[in-house]
Amino acid sequence: MDYLKFIIEFLLYAVISYFAAWYYFEYKKKALPGRMLGSWIVAFIGAIIFSLFTGGWFNSVMNWLMNPKFGENILIRVNIITATIGAFLILYIYNIANHDRRRK
Repeated sequence: MDYLKFIIEFLLYAVISYFAAWYYFEYKKKALPGRMLGSWIVAFIGAIIFSLFTGGWFNSVMNWLMNPKFGENILIRVNIITATIGAFLILYIYNIANHDRRRK
């Protein structure tokens, strides 16, 4: 059962980071190193790192918003808000490191 939770959490991080990468690469037309795949990997790492570092205090502040429970059982341990913020934040920093260039 722990394997299933791990797979669901991994997929949730992957989906959140994909949409963050898509936003920067396709919607904002930013020229990020590694193109879409590189952006996705960087966003994935950022989502995990941000979730790990902000899990304590940020989770308690946002607990009223993010409480994935049905009854007494917690469905997932991924805080969707922190993962999303982490993915976008790391891509923003990644874009600044790339001198905020646009794709042609």
